[in-house]
Amino acid sequence: MLYIFYGSDGFSRREALQALKQELDTDGMLSANTTVLDARQTTPQEVFAACDTVPFLGGCRLVIVEGALGGSASGGRGRRSKRREPDAEDAMGPWWVLVDYAARMPEPTTLVLVDGESVDVNLLDALRPLARVQRISLPARREAPGWVQARARAKGLSMDGRASAVLAELVGNDTWMLASELDKLSAYAAGETIREGDVRSLVTDVRDREGYLLADAAADGKPAVATKMLHDLLRKGRPAAVLLLTIEQRYRRIAVAREMVDAGAGGSGIAARLRMDNAYALERLLDQVARHPMPRVLWALDRIAQADYDVKQGRYESEELSLELLVHDLASGDAAAQLA
Repeated sequence: MLYIFYGSDGFSRREALQALKQELDTDGMLSANTTVLDARQTTPQEVFAACDTVPFLGGCRLVIVEGALGGSASGGRGRRSKRREPDAEDAMGPWWVLVDYAARMPEPTTLVLVDGESVDVNLLDALRPLARVQRISLPARREAPGWVQARARAKGLSMDGRASAVLAELVGNDTWMLASELDKLSAYAAGETIREGDVRSLVTDVRDREGYLLADAAADGKPAVATKMLHDLLRKGRPAAVLLLTIEQRYRRIAVAREMVDAGAGGSGIAARLRMDNAYALERLLDQVARHPMPRVLWALDRIAQADYDVKQGRYESEELSLELLVHDLASGDAAAQLA
């Protein structure tokens, strides 16, 4: 069976994948029969080989491929063009062979394609009749209180409407952060109803985290969001040097985690090395690491060092302009993509 989970909400994509794993793991052997592949570092043939492997002492094999829908060479990422048949592989890109393979995939195998919001819609449309497709996008700001309430109910947490609205106001629609704050509130509540005062006393205003959110937007590959956020922060008087340092620290953490992942380390080892005690923050970091092969990380660190040098040498009229160019380059990643 083929599943497709795509969209801008990385946290809820992870939740959907976890729910599928629980559904499939009827004999306790799914972990030993799970393969996770990055489309930028593998080939369709390697994916097919993993799918064709007979499950070991279990009834199901799970193969998860990240980035295949956004990795087509057709130039169709995020926009619709004239449909062509998949056999035009030179124009369609390597992952169009999934269309033929999905129809003959072994029955014990479940293949899951996981991707962000920007995908090749032609490839997605071709796979749709063969798959269970779920688009998982971030809630709009006005929908965030409803998301909070639904998540609280799922956790068995009682939360009044005003408390949900205030949490959404303070945090925004970042579902990773909302889920993390709900865990904190749940531990504090000890079975009691969470009210507005509890939220205001326990949850830090997102404005105190804006530098970290800027670094997130750059690392997540969102140039428009990152640029707008940077302009807002500079307009509020945030020092450009401090923002640059925050971005550099984020990419240095990504570099450490990337090196450890490449060496075979798991999440617990990475958390211990980076002294991370928040499970959602760790998942957030690993989500970014998955999008940054080591050559891209090294390019980003070099680009950050160049921006700092440019400011000190007075190459640009202001450090704000140098920072704006840096943020755009990191978020768009055009030059780095050639190294990945």
